[in-house]
Amino acid sequence: MSTPEPMQECTLEVSWTMTHPSLEPKRWYHFVSQAALPQSDALQKATEKAFAWPEGTIAVLEQAFELHLSRSVGWQIDALSNRAPWIQAAQIFRRGVAYSKQEPALISGSYKVRFLSGNEAPELFVEDGPHLIDAKVAKAWKLKLRPQDLSLNLDENSKSLDTAAQIRNWIHEHSGVVTIVGGGILADVAAFTSALLNRPFRLIPTTLLAMLDACVGGKTGVNFGRFGKNQLGLFAFPLEVVITPAWLKTLNEREFNAGLAEGYKHAVIAGDKQLADIIAKMPFLVPSIEPYLSRLVAVKAQIISEDPSEAGKRAILNFGHTLAHALEKISHQFNAKDPILHGEAIGIGMLFALYLSHRIGHLNDHSYQEISEQIESSCFLLSAEKLRDHLGLDQLPEGSLLDLLAEGVMQDKKNQDSGSSEWVLLEEWGQFVRRGALYTAPVGHEQFKKLCRSFLLESGLIDSRLALKL
Repeated sequence: MSTPEPMQECTLEVSWTMTHPSLEPKRWYHFVSQAALPQSDALQKATEKAFAWPEGTIAVLEQAFELHLSRSVGWQIDALSNRAPWIQAAQIFRRGVAYSKQEPALISGSYKVRFLSGNEAPELFVEDGPHLIDAKVAKAWKLKLRPQDLSLNLDENSKSLDTAAQIRNWIHEHSGVVTIVGGGILADVAAFTSALLNRPFRLIPTTLLAMLDACVGGKTGVNFGRFGKNQLGLFAFPLEVVITPAWLKTLNEREFNAGLAEGYKHAVIAGDKQLADIIAKMPFLVPSIEPYLSRLVAVKAQIISEDPSEAGKRAILNFGHTLAHALEKISHQFNAKDPILHGEAIGIGMLFALYLSHRIGHLNDHSYQEISEQIESSCFLLSAEKLRDHLGLDQLPEGSLLDLLAEGVMQDKKNQDSGSSEWVLLEEWGQFVRRGALYTAPVGHEQFKKLCRSFLLESGLIDSRLALKL
């Protein structure tokens, strides 16, 4: 690979217009009884109190997930004597669903994504408002925090309402624009919390994954226990995003490669074979990725401008994510000490999405071989041995893996009904399966389990010794 040119300082502008709530309901679910709600426990009551939510809000959220309601199902709540918990829950369930007698609104705005060059991280603390900073970043760069700043050490297990409640108290006590400095987990939780308080925020991503994904798009949120990853949240857009590749100097190779998986996904979405090949073979050097950052971010920025609320085309940004989120859920359950990284799961998820696209008949043999071989030889795809370790496969009961994957897939936010899961499938480089306004295709749960089993065995990701785990 030839020596790349350094990144030129530039700015992208992302403009967005969307309705609130973000989707018009295709059907309505009628809530008719408050007695069906489980009694809130002490921890739930404490969380609700911290957010100043009506008692019962968390119980409503749990009920909605148990019912497998999708974003396109509105909540008919006129029969309820106390609608307050349902109204609050609807605001954040899968980033917002419509409820009866709600007044829809059209909202719009724009923000800039600034790309800065240089070998040193940009000066922080130029804004008076509170800075929320990843603890590892603060330590690596020897940052001196002010009284209004907060250092946080978060992982997927702490990406929760409880953490958001702690952040809320901090933000509430300190006025001004909130500056969020760190990776994708911190960005998701802190931006969600800022939005709940109607506080403006700016994002300074410090990982490759956050630069390419979490900080561009307006999706914020937290995980919700057994119901899965990023299930509660809001669409909320920053005042600005500032991307400086110098932050990447403190990443280890595994974190760097995990970010490349998202970059590769963007290249496939753009239909750019050359860029995809470059990303797949990218060496572990910050100057190598630097010239391509703005180009990769621009792919997502364009899609966000076209479809900020994921009513249609934006779904293609979830290419590879459906299986990935299920893998992450298993990993955090069975190997919380050394779980699979999001980007690592995306790599496997993309490979399976290609397999699914080909087996169902959407993707031709040539393109399937071309893209899958590129991923299989990439620097970001986990080996079978590392996948086994990060998933904690040795800890799984026999015959449980496919059921656990299916359970995770069933909770995916794109799903339209409880009988199938929705998948982003490829037809060709840069072209995805489409049904009307939807850019997803349904796959029945039994068909998913059958094809997932054959994929894991044929790809060698599950060897004969672990086949009993399926």
